[in-house]
Amino acid sequence: MAATYQTDDTAGNVPAAPQDNGRAAYTYFVNQGLTPAQAAGIVGNLQGESGQGLDPNAISRGDGRDGSDSIGIGQWNSGRADALRAYAASKGTPWNDLNTQLEFLHSELKGPESAAYAGLTAAQTPEQAGQAMLAFERPKDWNVPGAHPERARYAARAFAAYGPSASTTLAPPSATQPSPQQAPVPPAPAAPIFAGGSPGASVPQPAPFVDPQVQAPPIFFAQRKPIDLSGLRAALARAPIFASSQ
Repeated sequence: MAATYQTDDTAGNVPAAPQDNGRAAYTYFVNQGLTPAQAAGIVGNLQGESGQGLDPNAISRGDGRDGSDSIGIGQWNSGRADALRAYAASKGTPWNDLNTQLEFLHSELKGPESAAYAGLTAAQTPEQAGQAMLAFERPKDWNVPGAHPERARYAARAFAAYGPSASTTLAPPSATQPSPQQAPVPPAPAAPIFAGGSPGASVPQPAPFVDPQVQAPPIFFAQRKPIDLSGLRAALARAPIFASSQ
């Protein structure tokens, strides 16, 4: 199969396609049990076929060795293109559906392209996986030693972009966390605990809290008027004094 787009192999540049589906393809094949390096090898080869974005709508007119069109992310042509269309029809999806093409590619690896699959699963690095996938894509001179070194570079770049060490974007903060502009909502008061398990039972109330740093205000008493005892003294002076009897 040949590439839909012309590539600059000397610069290692992959041409852009309408949309980037590289991560989706990488994730799909990792979920099928391949290692990150092996999944990157598949993506790198697909980028060499249909562009960095893996365009499922890509069509290269008359690109096949028999003059047939090469289609999809894998640039299938001739009988393999017919098989892709038949597979899509059996799934009730259009042939240019990305997921359908990924599933079809996987079915080829596990079926008629099992020799390429064996080489792929033996690969330990993205570069090795990229070279192994040449047996699946079979571009011009694919079996010539040293041919298409760009596929190994594309695989290494896919691994760097999508692999385990790739940087990820942090998830946005949870909606339950207060934003800097919002004051935190105080927690709801705890339900009362009833002594003895009965709602009607009285519950001892804690003593009110008194801050020792706060001084109580002074208490002022009204000034009392002096009591006039002059009359009492005069009466006592006139009263007879009786001596106690023995």
